[in-house]
Amino acid sequence: MNKNRKAYLLSILLMLFAGLVSTPLMAAENWRTVSAETFSLLWKDLTYTRLQVDPQQALPTSGDILTPDYAKQIIIEYKVGVSAERFRSMTDKALTGAYSAAELAPAKADIALFSSWFKSVEKGQQYRLAWLPDQGLQLYLNEERLGAIRDPNAAALILSVWLGKAAVSESQRDTMLAAWRRAAADQ
Repeated sequence: MNKNRKAYLLSILLMLFAGLVSTPLMAAENWRTVSAETFSLLWKDLTYTRLQVDPQQALPTSGDILTPDYAKQIIIEYKVGVSAERFRSMTDKALTGAYSAAELAPAKADIALFSSWFKSVEKGQQYRLAWLPDQGLQLYLNEERLGAIRDPNAAALILSVWLGKAAVSESQRDTMLAAWRRAAADQ
């Protein structure tokens, strides 16, 4: 398996891990889906992933979706089972491959805590990662809240596994971000 396929598979598995459900503070009807894609490896569907934002908020002036005052969520429905340990190792590998130890050090405890919440998923289950500036980064599995990280810097690092420079799948990240930018331009 070539390097790009491995990275893509890892990205999909991480997205699967991230397929969390919505947060109670912001009603589900307020979220706008800006990207909804099925991600596959060869002929096998791995995840169905949605990127959602609050349509009432202004686009970040920086153009960076990871901006701490910008609400967003990623919902990942898994088409295959993934172990909790696989989610943990993919997250760690993605972050340590994209950031230096010095960059990760201030968020190390929050990243470890977040990773400890991962549970194995079976086909049809979903994770949701929801960032709300006043509530933090919340992780849900099938609508069960597993925990929240309040620190915006730690949250941005974790979300970068799907939406930033630590993306397990750069093509998946690029597809979601391009759809987000098109949707923002249409507002």
